[in-house]
Amino acid sequence: MKTEPKKAIALAVLLTVLAVMAGRFLLGSDKPASAKASTTSKTNGSAGGSGKSGGGRSTAPRSGDATAALLKWSDAPVPPISRNLFTVRAEFFPTDGSRTTNSDADDEGFWSNLEKSLALRADQRFKQDNLIANYKAQAGELKIQSIVMGPVPRAMVNGQIVTEGSVVADFRVLKIEPRRMIIEREGIRLEIQMK
Repeated sequence: MKTEPKKAIALAVLLTVLAVMAGRFLLGSDKPASAKASTTSKTNGSAGGSGKSGGGRSTAPRSGDATAALLKWSDAPVPPISRNLFTVRAEFFPTDGSRTTNSDADDEGFWSNLEKSLALRADQRFKQDNLIANYKAQAGELKIQSIVMGPVPRAMVNGQIVTEGSVVADFRVLKIEPRRMIIEREGIRLEIQMK
């Protein structure tokens, strides 16, 4: 209860509701049953039936009435069905004459959309691979001549001194490490080794 007070409170409320409902059921069940039994026995007694005329607790007439009503319902003729639930009314689904029903001419089908999506994804992958290959070729032209490590590492690339954050040949220098440099262009990261 101390570790999870909200659950304990909810459980206490539910148990209280359950106790109240159980008490009402146990205490309140005698009154309606005896009242119903006395009214059914009085009606049976006045109609000349064999039920008791007093306020007894006989439930047999009540269950007998329910059984008789169920038998009467089951012996009754079945009413005709007014409508068929499985018919399709064509007036609710109008079609225009311009569209053909041929699946080859249907440009908006699932399979054609899937084909377009896969083709688009393949084209994007092809373009991305081409872009990476071009950037690798351009990065291959960069020659690291020397690297000086220190508080601010520096490198000499193609005769130009660069630091981290500098731009050389349209590539941004992200990190300078001993014997290599990491560069980036349009989200594509490449590594240049010192030879």
